Amino acid sequence: MVKSESFTREHIEGIRSSYSVDALILERSIFALALLEALAKVGMPFIFKGGTSLLLLLEKPRRLSTDIDIIVEPGTDVQSYLEQVGEIYPFHSMEQQIRTGNNKIDKAHYKFTYDSPIKGAQFHILLDILFEKSHYCTLVKRRVDHPFLSTEEPYVEVTMPSVNCILGDKLTAFAPYTTGIPFGVDKELEIIKQLYDISALVDVHDDFDDVCDSYFATVKAELAYRGKSNSPEEVLQDTIDAAACIASRGAYHSDDYPKYLQGLRGITNHIYGERFNTEKAILPACKAMYMAACILKGERFIKIPDPSSFKGANIGNTRYAKLSLLRKLNAEAFAYAVQAIELLQME
Repeated sequence: MVKSESFTREHIEGIRSSYSVDALILERSIFALALLEALAKVGMPFIFKGGTSLLLLLEKPRRLSTDIDIIVEPGTDVQSYLEQVGEIYPFHSMEQQIRTGNNKIDKAHYKFTYDSPIKGAQFHILLDILFEKSHYCTLVKRRVDHPFLSTEEPYVEVTMPSVNCILGDKLTAFAPYTTGIPFGVDKELEIIKQLYDISALVDVHDDFDDVCDSYFATVKAELAYRGKSNSPEEVLQDTIDAAACIASRGAYHSDDYPKYLQGLRGITNHIYGERFNTEKAILPACKAMYMAACILKGERFIKIPDPSSFKGANIGNTRYAKLSLLRKLNAEAFAYAVQAIELLQME
């Protein structure tokens, strides 16, 4: 259970100084986890997903996340649960936000207000609820606990998709022209968050079949929600194109690169334990490119233990020849790019 001292300025400043993170974003991450715990405490049935779930799912998460995304069964009456949550400390009110969209996604949005110790004023945490049946093949339980929190027994557990299932889900969100977060709606930061999360999940995934099952179930749903006629293969190519643009620093799809740069600049304050910039984004992009190519071609993802074994690889006669520059810039990124390109060359 999250202890009340987690919500004090002293606690937040102590964590901030240890991890060198933005104090307000850290505060919002802490209060988001408190909201998650409150949802579980009132007995609301849900599956926890989204970027904040990685704070509990990964052994060594590196990205702060400040809102809560959940899935509930269609027809669930959530109002009474949420009214109870709005009265659980540190929150003192709940309000539904009405948003209009051009798709068929059945979602509801709420904000839970709290007194911000960092701002010295009221602030809020956002809750997004997606009403749909779960299509995740593997669910796991994790307790609400994290080094940023001061906790004590009894711990509260929540249900969420496995690492493999979240990876398949996230890949569909990194496809800006089809099922992913689009350009042009001030969401460039959100696009880069997907890339960062994909890379972290690729490193720890352990069941490629589950990744694929999750991907195809999610992409089918997302295409239907948006009324798009794209095929899953076209969505995967969208992801590959996005990754190639970032990995090549705009040598491919040059018009998109300034948009990715905007997101890369914005994500700095959300990452702790490392500096993430245009150069650091190259390896995650190549991993995403390779994973998308694996799913596209039905070939298992092979982690690369020795990138130096790829230094003699020749991709000069392929459509991705410009990625040859990665050979000297980042050997591991080049190795994953080579793996991806070899798959994409297959008939």
